[in-house]
Parts: sequence; C-alpha cells; structure tokens
Amino acid sequence: MFLIFKDTKALICAAILALFTFSIAMKITVPEAEASEAHMLPETAPAEIHAQLKAAHKRDTDAMFAIATYLLTHVDNDPENYDQLAFGWALNAARNGHAQASELTGVMYRGGTGVAQNYVKARKWLERALARQSMEPNFELALLYADENNPGFDTSKAGTFLAEAMRSEEPRACLISALNQIEDGEVIRSVLSEITCAAEGGVVDAMEMLGHYHLGRRSPYAFGMAQNWFERAAAKGSLSAIEKLKELTLAP
Repeated sequence: MFLIFKDTKALICAAILALFTFSIAMKITVPEAEASEAHMLPETAPAEIHAQLKAAHKRDTDAMFAIATYLLTHVDNDPENYDQLAFGWALNAARNGHAQASELTGVMYRGGTGVAQNYVKARKWLERALARQSMEPNFELALLYADENNPGFDTSKAGTFLAEAMRSEEPRACLISALNQIEDGEVIRSVLSEITCAAEGGVVDAMEMLGHYHLGRRSPYAFGMAQNWFERAAAKGSLSAIEKLKELTLAP
C-alpha cells in the first residue's frame, strides 16, 4: 500500500510540476507568439487588416485572402518578405476552398511572386479556381498558355480560354475585346458595353477610357459621369486619373 501511495504521490507531484512548468511556459511564449503575429503585418497596416489577421488565425478564408491581397498591393518596404507572407495566406485559403485565393495562388505561381515560379502548379490552381467559379480564371489561364516561357505554351488553348473569358464577361477580357474592335475600326461608342464591363470589374484603364469618352460629350451630365470614373480610377491609385481630376477642378 505504501509503495502504491508513494508512486501515486510521485505521479501527482510530477503532474503538478509539469502543470507549473507549462503555465510558466505559457506566460513566456504567448506574448511572444502574439508579438510575432503582429510583425506579420507592417506597422502602417490599418486596423481593419489587423482585425482580419485575428480572423485568419481562426481559419476565416476570406480574411486570409484579404491579408494576402493587402500585402501584395499596399506594402512597398521589404516586398520580397511580404510577398512570401502573401503567398502563404493565399495558399492556405486556397487549400481550404476559397475561389479567389485559388486564382491568386495560381497567378503567384505563374509569375514567381513570393514563391518559386512553377507553371504546373499555376495551371493546377487556376483550374481549381475555374471549377470554384472565381472571378477571372479563364483570362488567367489564357495568359498562362500564352506565356512563351511556359513549357506548356499553347496558343490554341490560350485562344480558347480568352474566348471563354470574353463570353463570361471577365473584366480584362472585356477590355481586350473592346480594344480589338477599336483597332479594327469601331468607334468607342459602339463598344461602350465592353468597356463598362471592364470598368465595373475594376480595370483602371477602362475607367479612364470612360472618363475621357464622357468628357468629349460636353454636357453637365456627361461631365459628372467623367468625374465619377476618374475618381474611381484615382481611388485605385491611378496617377493619371489624379492629375486629370486636378485639371477638372481648376477648369473654369
């Protein structure tokens, strides 16, 4: 009985010691973990992005994608390190079924952004993005097959995916369709639907094209439309749109 009690007492003491050691370790490591997570974002990151970081650690794939997009588009210092972090978040979201993150992962593999360039993996993730009904997978696949550095270079497949992108009204494909028609002699007025498709999809060049088109119509309503499109382009970071807005403000 004594031996059993002694062993049991030893086990209890060992358990208490282990628990104490664990609690001490937690007091030391948890703040360090939180600090390391904070360093995953630049100090200039807005509060909403820091909030997204917390959500991302709870497996929120939309938050993961938002962080990846932010790191790619808003961080200028130490871009290589942040590109790698962006790829990690995009890949994590993609592996958990996020459509847009699947497309972004494919694009990053294709361009070698934040990860070693890999055309095979680029195709895999872009095809998954297509299956998951992402925003512009056909257009991205067209670019992939049109890349002469790609061992799988195939102009026929590039053309097929581009045609499908146009049928699906993917924004950049809409702009290419409009530009091709203009090059063939069509006037901008006849391809406004394609340009608007691209502009509404976030393509800055299309926004500015609409801005210049409406300016040429010379009416108060058209001027307001032009200003709206230039403002939207400026909000996307277009320096030429910002300059145009300054001109419009100074105009008599």
